[in-house]
Amino acid sequence: MANEPSNRLEELIRERARLDAELERHQQLLTILFVDIVGSTRFYDQHGDLAGLVMVQKVLDTLTPLIEQHDGVVAKTIGDAILAWFRNAQIAVRCGISMQRALDARNQNRPPGDKIHIRVSLNLGLGLLKEKDVFGDVVNVASRIEKVTDSDEIAISPSVYEQIRHLPDIQVRQKGKGIEFKGKAEKLDLYSVIWREGEEPAGPAPPRPSSEQLALATGLHKGLAELARKETPAEEKPRAKGKAPRAAPHEPAPAPPSRLGKGTVVMGVEEAEKPAAAGMSFELVLVRGDGSLGQHYPVDKPGLILGRDRGEIQLPADKQLAPEHARFTQLGDALYVEDISGGPGVFRRLRRPQILQPGDVVMLGRQKFAFQTGAAVEAAPEASPKKTQMFGAQTAAAPPQLEQLDDNGQVVKRFPLSDAETTFGRSSGTHTFPDDRYMSGQHARLFRGPEGFFLEDQNSTNGSYLRIRKRALVKDGDILLVGGQLLKVVAETH
Repeated sequence: MANEPSNRLEELIRERARLDAELERHQQLLTILFVDIVGSTRFYDQHGDLAGLVMVQKVLDTLTPLIEQHDGVVAKTIGDAILAWFRNAQIAVRCGISMQRALDARNQNRPPGDKIHIRVSLNLGLGLLKEKDVFGDVVNVASRIEKVTDSDEIAISPSVYEQIRHLPDIQVRQKGKGIEFKGKAEKLDLYSVIWREGEEPAGPAPPRPSSEQLALATGLHKGLAELARKETPAEEKPRAKGKAPRAAPHEPAPAPPSRLGKGTVVMGVEEAEKPAAAGMSFELVLVRGDGSLGQHYPVDKPGLILGRDRGEIQLPADKQLAPEHARFTQLGDALYVEDISGGPGVFRRLRRPQILQPGDVVMLGRQKFAFQTGAAVEAAPEASPKKTQMFGAQTAAAPPQLEQLDDNGQVVKRFPLSDAETTFGRSSGTHTFPDDRYMSGQHARLFRGPEGFFLEDQNSTNGSYLRIRKRALVKDGDILLVGGQLLKVVAETH
């Protein structure tokens, strides 16, 4: 009976890790674009069903290639409307501009009854992808914006405006403040993109959207926002205030004997999470080799890029960095990091047990591993009792394993995983790496839970890192390994 609370806590931790992984795998940061043909009902009434169908198909044939040319995906067509999604808000807006200009060019010198007009609405937020289709509140908000969009207009939400307001070649005016939507208690500010050549906005550009408006548009007041606001679980004890992460991997430094075993070199230290709050700003802080905090880089620009020799944060001395390695974007009170390295990857330090998916890459000390499970492998062919070899290839399911990778991503060794537990460390564990001074004596363990295999750091000095899959939400206190740099995410309320 005495172990019931601790067992229950472990179950909750595992379930939290499973939900985090499930959410991150399916929930994406997307820009939703709605296109609706204006006056299609009247066109059907005046010209008949057949002519109406032909007109709608002509519009679809004109606009769909523009979506594809701008790296968008058509999720569905709904009568006389198109629902599409993009991974880049700036490109999505440029697509909307191309659509309006294409139809405007078509309408030149045509009689009024033969002209075609559309309304375009865009919203950026968290959506759930299922193959090509997209679901979620981000779609609902985009649909409601479309309902209040005028003919020949491109209306955008605060989250889209946040992503394009710094672009000199895209002009935006305020469409309205505090606009009400059917079925929504909250009121949303809207903006209108100026797409006609030579047209100038009346007055200065609208001010930056508030955190509350960004939250309403993106959906970050729900779902992931609640996860971001969770307080530190009971098993994570806060460290003393002011204690900085110690030692980047490229600048090792000794640590106090009371914390470290002999020969251990520190890479960073995890601090307790802080609940997110309204009016949040973020900084990326370099961690020096002696554990102190170095240069501070404010995330003050949408799509801020860190790289070796490109972007707003350039670190030319780090040869492990790609020219453009990571992109950071703040939306409301949330910060996202995106891997744009094309190979090396961006790693995040584990703060709790994390369920692993096939192909996940982890860093333990200086060792890099890929998690694999369930692949079919060719087995040795069986022979008949008379030693006659049987026809047909024999296959068997490969056991779950970690594949050790070299600097070029090639597999150099495979470590099978036990159904119960497999441990890794410098001097203690199922598999040991005595020459890796960045690995603690007992560093990490992998164990099977109800939903699959989990990776858990064993209070190692330098931590265990999991490579993000393209894009991830990061929180105050998170430690990122980018190239040879350790970066601490720091959030401040203002």
